[in-house]
Amino acid sequence: MSMSEYSEIFKTESDEHLQQLNQNLLELEQDFSNIDNINVMFRAAHTLKGMSATMGYTRIADLTHEMENLMDRIRGRELELNREIIDLLFQCLDCLEMLIENVDNDETIDTSDLISRIKSAASGAVNVDLIQDEGLEDDSIAIDEIDIHDLELSDDDHKRINKLNNEGHGVIIATICLDNSCLLKAARSALVLRSISNIGEVIKTIPSVEELEDEKFDTDFKVIFATSENKDRISENVTKISEVKKVTLFDLNYAALTGSENPGCKDLETSGSAEVSSATRRDGIKTVQSVRVSIERLDNLMNLVGELIINKSRLNQLATEIETKNLDEALANLDRLTNDIQVEIMDARMVPIDQIFKRFPRMVRDLAKSQNKKINFVTEGNEIELDRTVLDEIGDPMVHLLRNAVDHGIEDMQTRISKGKSETGSITLKASRQRNNIIIEVNDDGKGMDPENIRKVAVEKGIISRSDAGNLTDRESLYLIFEAGFSEAKQITDISGRGVGMDVVRTKIEGLGGLVEVESTVEKGSSIKLRLPLTVAIIQSLLVRVSDEKYAIPINNIVRDEVIKSSDIKTIKGEKVAVLRGEVLPIVWLHDLLDIPVEDASRDNLLVVVVEKMGDSVGLVVDRLLGQQEVIIKNLDNKLLKDVRGFSGATILGDGQVALILDISTLI
Repeated sequence: MSMSEYSEIFKTESDEHLQQLNQNLLELEQDFSNIDNINVMFRAAHTLKGMSATMGYTRIADLTHEMENLMDRIRGRELELNREIIDLLFQCLDCLEMLIENVDNDETIDTSDLISRIKSAASGAVNVDLIQDEGLEDDSIAIDEIDIHDLELSDDDHKRINKLNNEGHGVIIATICLDNSCLLKAARSALVLRSISNIGEVIKTIPSVEELEDEKFDTDFKVIFATSENKDRISENVTKISEVKKVTLFDLNYAALTGSENPGCKDLETSGSAEVSSATRRDGIKTVQSVRVSIERLDNLMNLVGELIINKSRLNQLATEIETKNLDEALANLDRLTNDIQVEIMDARMVPIDQIFKRFPRMVRDLAKSQNKKINFVTEGNEIELDRTVLDEIGDPMVHLLRNAVDHGIEDMQTRISKGKSETGSITLKASRQRNNIIIEVNDDGKGMDPENIRKVAVEKGIISRSDAGNLTDRESLYLIFEAGFSEAKQITDISGRGVGMDVVRTKIEGLGGLVEVESTVEKGSSIKLRLPLTVAIIQSLLVRVSDEKYAIPINNIVRDEVIKSSDIKTIKGEKVAVLRGEVLPIVWLHDLLDIPVEDASRDNLLVVVVEKMGDSVGLVVDRLLGQQEVIIKNLDNKLLKDVRGFSGATILGDGQVALILDISTLI
C-alpha cells in the first residue's frame, strides 16, 4: 500500500474513534459520576494517540496524549469533573476532527493554546507524572526454544545467512506481537521492517512481506535478519513503535541449520506492554476475516449484475419461443444463481444507518446550548441497514431536518414552562424498515406548524397566490415549507432563516426515488418522514404502455391501480377529478404529460395508476398495465436527456426495448 492509502485508512478508523469519544462525552455530560464513560474515552484517546504516532502525525498524538493525562486524573479521582472540562474536551474533539481531516497539511492548525488549557485544567489537583502506555511492565528476559525447520528457509536464504555469518554478522529471529486492538497492522509491520532495516539486513519475513501488507496475519509475525547491533538497541528501536506488545529476539546459531547441533537458539524477550501468554495469543480473540472494498468497485460490480439480469430477462423472453425442457431447467438455475449473486452484492453494499445517526447527538447538543434550550435527543433503529450510496446522500437532508427541529421546533426553556410543558424538549430520530423501503422520522414535541401562518408567509414571499392559498387544505399547506425561499423565521441566524434547506431536503430525497411526508399539530409538535428505497441501483417497478411506448413507474410511488369509468370523470375548477370511496382524486392523462397522442379517446373504462406526491394522491391514466418487474436503473448521461424533467433514468427490458423510468416528483 502507498502512504496515501494508509492515510485514508487512518482517517476512516480515526473517525470511528472520534464518534465514540463524542458519544461517551455526551453521556458523561448527563452523568458526571459515570466513570465507565471516562474509561472508554481514555482507551479511545489512547488508541488514537498510538495510531497517529505510528503514522507520524505528531500534532494529533500530542493533543490526544494531553487528553489522556486529563482523563487519567479524572478517573483516578485526583481531579473533579465539571462543565468547563466537558466543554474543553468537546473543543479538543472539534480540533481533532480538523486535524484528522487535514492530516497531510495540518501546519495551519494551531493546537498550542488548546494543549496549554488542557495542561492548566489537569493541574487543578496534585501534580502527577505523565501517564505511560496502559499496562507497561519492566523488560524481562526468558529462554525458549524454536524449531528451525519451521522457518522454511530456501537455499538462497541459507546462502545469504552463511555469507553474512562469514562477514561477522549475527543472525537473529525477531517474533513481533502486536496489540489485539491494533487497527493498522500493515502500517505497524511496515514500520517494524523499516526500523530493522536501518540496523541490519532483512532476510525473510513470516508471513511474506506481501501478506504483511495485505494484513493476512493475526497479531504475530517473524523477521529473520542479520545485524552487528546488540539486542538492547534492537529492542529499544522496535518497542518504540506504538501497539507493538512484545518483541522476542532469538540468536540463531548457524550450526543448527547444518545439523551439527540440535536445532535451537536462545531468546531475549522484551515486553512493550502487559504480556500475553502464547496460549492466549493462539486461542484468544478470533478475528473476523474482512477486506476493505471501495464503493466504486461495488458500484461497478452492481452494474455488471445489472447487465446479467438484463441478459437473463432476454433469455427468458427467447425461451418462450423455444419449448425445451433442458433449456427451461438451465434458465431456472440461471435465475436462482443470478438472484443469489444480486442478494450477496446488495448485502455487501448495506451499512448500518448508525454511521450517520452517530454524528447528530453532538450537533444537536451544540445547537441547543447555543440557543439556551434543553433537548433530550434520542435515536432509534440504529441497526437498520441501507445502501451505502443512499446513506452518503441523505447526510445533508438529515442535518437540515434536525437543525430546523432545534431552531424552529423546540421552544426555549422559559417559553415551554409558560406553556405548561417540560423545560426539556424532545427530538427523536428513528429508522425502520417497511418491505423494500427505509423510513426515517424526525419527531419533536415543539410548537408545531400553523397551516394558516404557512399560507400567509407563502403569499407574502410570492411562493403562491392568495387565491391558490385559499384552496389549500391544512395538510397541503404544510408542504409549502419545501418550496424554495420559504421560511417562517422572524430573523436570520447562522442556523436557519434564509429560506434554504427544506427545499434541498425534498430535492435530494425525491432524487433518490424517495418521498417526504410531513405532519404537524400546533403546540404538540411535528413529524417529518422520509421514505427511501433500500437501493438506488435496482428497483421494483410497474411497467405501463402509453400508445406504443413502455414506461416504468417505481413501485415506491404507487398507491394502487384502479379501473374508472369515463362517465365518472368530472371537471371541477378546470381540473379533471374522480370521486372514489369519498376521496376526490385528481386525474391526469400520461399522454398529455408526455405529449403523446391518445390511442383511443372513446374508451368507456380507463386504467388509472394512483401515485403519491408530497402526501397527495394523483391518478395517472395509461393505456395498458404490463405487470411488475425488477429493473436496472441506467443514468441518462446524454446531454440532450439528462436535464429533461419527468425522467429519473432508463432501463433495458427483457425483449431488448428501452423503457424510460418516470420521476413522479418532477413529472406531475
